[in-house]
Amino acid sequence: MIISSINYKGGVGKTTVAQNLAVALVLEGYKVCLIDADDTKATTSWADKRDENGVEPSIPCVSLTNPKSFAKQVRAQYEAYDVLIIDCPPALSPLAVKAMYASHLLVIPVSTTGGSDVWVSEQLLEKFQEIREAKEDAGDDPVQAQLLINMYRSNVTLHELAAGIVEQLATTYDVGVFKVKLGNRVVYGEANVSGMGVLEYGSDRKAKVEIGRLMKELVGLATGSQ
Repeated sequence: MIISSINYKGGVGKTTVAQNLAVALVLEGYKVCLIDADDTKATTSWADKRDENGVEPSIPCVSLTNPKSFAKQVRAQYEAYDVLIIDCPPALSPLAVKAMYASHLLVIPVSTTGGSDVWVSEQLLEKFQEIREAKEDAGDDPVQAQLLINMYRSNVTLHELAAGIVEQLATTYDVGVFKVKLGNRVVYGEANVSGMGVLEYGSDRKAKVEIGRLMKELVGLATGSQ
């Protein structure tokens, strides 16, 4: 399965989600490769830190930022792995569009902390609709999309309102919403700077449960058991 962690807005957690999903799937025994399609190379740096610190298992990471060769190189990488996870650039760019076309599933993190995060996600969903229809017309492999509520606090009214809007967007654009919500937790950042995922770092049980549930939901989508 080829998965893109994508949103047109930066700071919503797409890179953190990509890294933690990679760790969770590797720990379940899947052969996983990360594709870093963001010019900031944040995921490449994370993978390098992981290797420097001797964190096992090692997770390969390939930087692909040339739109002209992107699709071909993604297909070549996919031959050697069960799962590719693409950390996409935070913009409506040719590379982001290529990643959506190449993917079987888009994971779209949406921050509930306010600002324009939810409405920028609507722009992405409009583009997703175009791509989904184009792939159907061409007889290509279908692409699904799932919204992921991120940086969430259940006792904050603003976050509850934002989560409700996410549910509305899912209905409007005929996409899914992950049942699990990822909390606004310091441990995600702490694990990141160590080249780890929260399943490997520290003792924040709630974060570990969240990522475990996210991984299981994702596998369920991939296998059709959900």
